[in-house]
Amino acid sequence: MNKEKAIIFLPSLCLIAVLVFIPFLMLAYKSLSVGDSIGIANYLELFRDSTFKKALKNTFTISFYVVSATLIIGLPTAYFISRTQGRLKNVFLLLILFPLLTNAVVRSISWMIILGYDGILSRLLNNLGFLMEPISFMYSKFAVIVGSTYIFLPLMIISLIGVMDNISEEVEDASISLGATRFKTFFTIIIPNSISGIIVGLVLVFTATLTAYTTPNILGGTRTVVLATLVQQYGTTLGRWELVSSISIFLFVLTVVVITLINKGAEAIGGTNEKK
Repeated sequence: MNKEKAIIFLPSLCLIAVLVFIPFLMLAYKSLSVGDSIGIANYLELFRDSTFKKALKNTFTISFYVVSATLIIGLPTAYFISRTQGRLKNVFLLLILFPLLTNAVVRSISWMIILGYDGILSRLLNNLGFLMEPISFMYSKFAVIVGSTYIFLPLMIISLIGVMDNISEEVEDASISLGATRFKTFFTIIIPNSISGIIVGLVLVFTATLTAYTTPNILGGTRTVVLATLVQQYGTTLGRWELVSSISIFLFVLTVVVITLINKGAEAIGGTNEKK
C-alpha cells in the first residue's frame, strides 16, 4: 500500500521539486556567490546598506499596522456576518469575496483617486476645516497602510468567519444570562474561542503584506521603499542580481521565523486557556 501511495504522489513530488525546490536552491546559491567563491559577503553588504535598513524598517512598520488594522476591523465584522442568517449572510460573504476577484493593480489605483492631491479625502478634510488647502496623501506610509489594509482585509475576515460559525450561540446566551454584557461576552467568549482563526488571519495578512509589491509600488512610490520594491530596484535598475537573491532568501527566512513565532504564541495562549 505504501508503494502504491508513493507512485501516486511521485508526479506531484517531481513537479514540486522542479518548480519550487530546485529554483529555491539556485536562488540560495546565487545569494552566496561572490565571484568564483562562496560566502556571505552579499548578506554583509546588504546589512551595511542604509537603503536596505530603511526598506526593512518600512516593511515591518507597514506590516504591523496592516495586521493590527485588519484584526481590529475584521473581528466585529466577522462576528456580525457569522451571526447573520439566510440569504443576507450570502450577500455579505459575496461582498467580502468580490474584491479578491479584482486585480490588485486596479484596487490600488482606485485609492489614488481617494488619496490624491485633489482626491476625495483631501476635499472632505478641506471642506470640514481640518485643512487650509488640499494636500496629497499619496507616496507615503499612510497611503500604503490604507491600501494594503483594504486589499488584505478579506483574508482576515474569511479566516475569522470560518471559526466563529462554529461557536454556538447557546454559549453566548449562557454568558449573557449569567450577567455578562454582550461587549464582555465578545471579549471573554468569542475572541478566546476564535484564536485559531485569528492565527490563520495573522499569518495570511502578515506574509501577504511582507511580500507585497503592487500596492507599495503604486501608493508608496520611491518615497516609501519596502523589501519587495527594493528587489525590483536592485534587479532592473542596478543589475545586482546577487543582492536580489540575498533579499529574496532573507524574506523567505524572515517569513518562516515570523510564522513559527506566531504559532508558538498561539500554542502558549491555547495552553493557558486549557489550564484555566
